[in-house]
Amino acid sequence: MNYFDEYIKATSELIKINSVESAPIDNKPFGVGVDDCLRKALSIAEELGFKTFYGNGYYGYAEIGEGEEMLGILGHLDTVPIGNDWDIPALGGDIIGEYLCGRGVLDDKGPIIATLFATKELVDNGFVPNKRIRIIFGCDEESGWECINKYCECEEIPTIAFTPDGDFPVINCEKGVAYFNVHMKKPSYLFDIQGGERANMVMDKVTCTISNDFASILPKDNEYGVIIEGNTLTAIGKSAHGSSPHLGDNALWKIVKFLGGYDSNAKNIANIICNTDGSNYGIQCEDEISGKLTINVGTITSDSEGITFSLDIRHPLCITREQLYEKLTHTFANGTVEYGFFHNPLYIEPTHPLCTSLLKAYESVTGEKLQPITIGGGTYARALPVAVAFGPIFPNQESTIHQKNERAKISDLQKMYNIYLKAIEELAK
Repeated sequence: MNYFDEYIKATSELIKINSVESAPIDNKPFGVGVDDCLRKALSIAEELGFKTFYGNGYYGYAEIGEGEEMLGILGHLDTVPIGNDWDIPALGGDIIGEYLCGRGVLDDKGPIIATLFATKELVDNGFVPNKRIRIIFGCDEESGWECINKYCECEEIPTIAFTPDGDFPVINCEKGVAYFNVHMKKPSYLFDIQGGERANMVMDKVTCTISNDFASILPKDNEYGVIIEGNTLTAIGKSAHGSSPHLGDNALWKIVKFLGGYDSNAKNIANIICNTDGSNYGIQCEDEISGKLTINVGTITSDSEGITFSLDIRHPLCITREQLYEKLTHTFANGTVEYGFFHNPLYIEPTHPLCTSLLKAYESVTGEKLQPITIGGGTYARALPVAVAFGPIFPNQESTIHQKNERAKISDLQKMYNIYLKAIEELAK
């Protein structure tokens, strides 16, 4: 039996459900769309013969097999906001040319559903796992992790686990994730500024309104491409994942660099924030195991009290969240800095059997003998004692995660699916 075609169809069905977190309603803690997506995933699992559990809208799981030990596979069904200016239907789940398209195809609906069908294929072809296989569906990975925290409070913890929500060949080290909110005074000429969707997304659009007097001195033709219409300024950039901000084009940078030519306050801010390595924030650092620090300024808002912007920092093992806070308060001495969401770093030795087994599965399909890697992204692997991230992005592959026109080559999905087949077999035999 081969379930790949059925897998593609199921993924398409899930993409059609808008599962961006929204306001809680009727015992649906992350909104209607996320809950609909969770129930659909569990329905698919039931049809495949899995035992399922609905965790009050926070999480769900599908389980098969027997044994005291458990192999856990953790993924999430929520997505980041769709964003702007897609050239293809964002919720279409369409096959366009050689691609399956839509928000969530890579992050993370496509990969987690692949493990469900791969497990079914193994069992139907005679594989008898020596432990239970539990596929866990989270529902707010992109905005808070309340889902997986609730799971860990209420449910059995897997003996070993992986999450198909990172990169191949296997991720044994994840940098720390630390969010901070910075509050500063608003210049007298600035009425309002708004931009960004989430701290972990590079801003692709920023709009601000300024006084007519200040607007009158600004040139409509400028090197930053800032659009001026009356007293409204708009900058357009390119989104990217907050863990790799250098791959994006931050619209806020364009605004502050442009305004910095005419206002010293804006120039000072531009001199600090317009980098992704933390150099001008005073926090640049790196170590041999986990690499370099990265920083993304992901949102900006204003009100009568001033301006607030969010920072998403992915930090190496050599610096702590508390040390980052101390340095940032010095850099933004004229404002205030507040702690936000955070995750401590993860590190599993490369020689651990979990890593070696997954590397073996990867090599058996690709022929590539590679070593574990470090990422700046934060995955569910951090939530469990023995877990790593494993796929779906291949080395040197273009990734459209958190970007417009999210898509995946069908051939890459087939290769990913085959790797998960081998990995589940290796870990559960």
